[in-house]
Parts: sequence; structure tokens; C-alpha cells
Amino acid sequence: MWRFSRKEKPHYRQCSVIDLVIVSDKRLINPLVCHQAHMLVTYQYADQRMSDTILFDHALYERFKSGQSCQILAASDGVIQS
Repeated sequence: MWRFSRKEKPHYRQCSVIDLVIVSDKRLINPLVCHQAHMLVTYQYADQRMSDTILFDHALYERFKSGQSCQILAASDGVIQS
């Protein structure tokens, strides 16, 4: 008898941004959209520090550089929305 298992839903969380860097290393950039700038974002997810690359978001970058608190929506496998 076959037993079907449910796919575990990812847990989305609002995560605080710890560091934000514009990526200049071509190895970290997605080749499908390499003409667009990327950022390496480090954030706190639960008890872990995680990093992921996202497309450049001018509003998020300016907000972080001005010292305001920034948050992103993330799951255990990466950033969902900035």
C-alpha cells in the first residue's frame, strides 16, 4: 500500500537584516539576469545567520545605509521578498 506524505510547508518569517553588500563577484550572480545588479544580504533567521543574493533594491539599500532597521521575508531556504 502506498503512503502519501504531505510536503512540509516552509515557515516564512520577518527577518532582520544584519548586513547588505552590493555584489561585484560574478560567481555569486545569477547568469540569467547578470545584467542586473545584485546584493548579498545577511539576515537573522530564527537562531541562525543566513546569507542570500537578491536583485538590487534601491529602497532597501538606501534604508539600510541610513541606519534604519530593515526586514525581509524569508524561509529556511532563502529570501522570499525584500
